[in-house]
Amino acid sequence: MATSFIPEFLDSSKVQYQCTCGQFKTIHYIYFCRYCNEIRCRDCVSHEVDSQFCQQCLEYIPSLDAKLKKNKCAQCYQCPSCHNILLPRVLYQPVVPSTAQPQQPTTQQTMKKSSFFYCHFCRWSSRDIGMPDQSPLAAGNLPEIKTPNSERLKSLFEYYRILSTKDKKEKEKKRSNPRNAMCLLDKYGITSSLSAKVTATLRARMARSSSGMSLSDMKSFPELDAFKSAISIGEENIDQFEKLNLDDYYHDDLDEIDVCEKNSLGKIIHQVESQPLYCKDLFPISQMLVVKRSLRCKKCEHNLSKPEYNPSLAKFKIQLSAYYHIPQIRLVKLPNLKVGTTTRVELTITNPIQYMVNVTLLPVDIHQNSMADVVLPNTVLQLTPKDDTGDIVGDFDSGLTQSAKFTDDPNVVAFRHGNKLGIYLYVTPLKKIEDAADCIIEFRLKHDYVYTLLPIPAIPTSPATTPTEPISGDKSTLKQDVKWISHYMRLNLGPIE
Repeated sequence: MATSFIPEFLDSSKVQYQCTCGQFKTIHYIYFCRYCNEIRCRDCVSHEVDSQFCQQCLEYIPSLDAKLKKNKCAQCYQCPSCHNILLPRVLYQPVVPSTAQPQQPTTQQTMKKSSFFYCHFCRWSSRDIGMPDQSPLAAGNLPEIKTPNSERLKSLFEYYRILSTKDKKEKEKKRSNPRNAMCLLDKYGITSSLSAKVTATLRARMARSSSGMSLSDMKSFPELDAFKSAISIGEENIDQFEKLNLDDYYHDDLDEIDVCEKNSLGKIIHQVESQPLYCKDLFPISQMLVVKRSLRCKKCEHNLSKPEYNPSLAKFKIQLSAYYHIPQIRLVKLPNLKVGTTTRVELTITNPIQYMVNVTLLPVDIHQNSMADVVLPNTVLQLTPKDDTGDIVGDFDSGLTQSAKFTDDPNVVAFRHGNKLGIYLYVTPLKKIEDAADCIIEFRLKHDYVYTLLPIPAIPTSPATTPTEPISGDKSTLKQDVKWISHYMRLNLGPIE
């Protein structure tokens, strides 16, 4: 059995909240939409790409440039052996004079600066594959590997691009001319007054226009005629290929095989364009770009999380994590559960906002708690607002002063300290379950949420009624709306003894 190094009072995986999609997640992995008043996880929100950057050099790259560079950084590279970052190593080498020029005795020798890539983890370097040293200014501009099927892929991309342009022209032509002459003739009923020859001519033009592009349009794409499609291989054409000779791959003499010279499957997959079989064919891998994403609610289409565009900043413009809006419940200590014995379980509820919150724990269906009977506090629990200054100063007497303000039942409330409240639950296991399974109970958490809208500017009075005090332009009022929200909770109490 794997042991956890996280203390019980810091392990938040024991308490999970149910998302609107039905999944149970911890409070650190869910978001709260304050417009819909619902919990959202990463599986039920819309993901949008805001910016792309390199996590090594922290360079911001626009989306158009990233698409042209195949979402790779042009200056940073990874080691093809251990996939760590390659760093350039600068060397100074003496300049060898050419044989055409006569050598003159000089007191000072000219030095040339050069660099090569080196991995500080596995000691791989670009000199191992025979790559020549480069100047420090051009250290990040390595030549691209020529793949055997690159020309074929380019022709395929060009072919499908032309086909998409052709389809787009067909749709625009049908959209620009929806009404034709025959529709007008049928609408006004003058078909019988025309001659049969004119009617037949109009119907023939309609048939040609509805069939697709004309010959003149097809001539505007001469690349389609020059494209050569791949030859499909059927069962009747398999005999013309030579059979695979297994003797070329298996040898009786095992001493000739050098495992160090051949690459593993992981190294081959990371360079799928060249697929090097030997270590001498490895090439530095370009660093992939990292994406900063913004999350949007699918119901109201408001942003739940929006990061900054600067890659070096870890702040968020919008961060509606549930950790900052919903009361957090944690398990203080795992109880010793026994079948038929009532055990007291201690929980803590933390208020994350700067308003007083009223919390109520409500039971759920009896079929959802088939493992144990749960007795919840039958009262409204009041949580004091969060005070950042109190946490910094460290008022040790805050728990005593707050206990004097509230008349708490000692059988329900364990302690009060700042914005944290300790409560008791009484759990009675009904039956012995499997050894690997844990006792899981469910209940509902109902609390009020203060929704603060945007500031509303003060409306000046009419000229007829003169105010007693001058109205300043910066005065505004905040509109607050209090709503009651409920969440389904799942609590893991551990195994039953």
